Amino acid sequence: MNSIITPQQVIDLVFIPETLVTRSKITATDIAIAESRYLLPIIGEALYDAISAGRYTELRDEYVAPMVAAWTRYIAEPLLAERLGIAQDKDYSEADNDVRKDAVRRLRRNAQLLSRRMSDYLNAHSDNFAEYNPADNPLNHCTIDGGIVQIF
Repeated sequence: MNSIITPQQVIDLVFIPETLVTRSKITATDIAIAESRYLLPIIGEALYDAISAGRYTELRDEYVAPMVAAWTRYIAEPLLAERLGIAQDKDYSEADNDVRKDAVRRLRRNAQLLSRRMSDYLNAHSDNFAEYNPADNPLNHCTIDGGIVQIF
């Protein structure tokens, strides 16, 4: 499976320039997991293939790439300390671990918001994307807000 974005694009989109993260620390597997788990269920394989083939560049650049990058960072974040050669959890205080867990929760929330943003855009412009079927998008059927599952 070819990915819609590269490790360098992930870094450019979701990391500040001063971080130690280089493209070798974000793997193609991280991106593939993010796309498989979070992108494909929303857009479907047909639209994914069209975007991978170079169609819908505005959709890719404005909505899909930021969303995939955010989910990729969420997936990679717990692994970055090891990949960067920084101390492991046992070397952190309980307060440090709480801060790290809060940061990962914020990354998840940001990625969820970008998923919803992309989904809303696709729904509002579904006539422009023949490969997209809003009925197949799980975000059109169920959301979890504040721990409450809402089914539409």
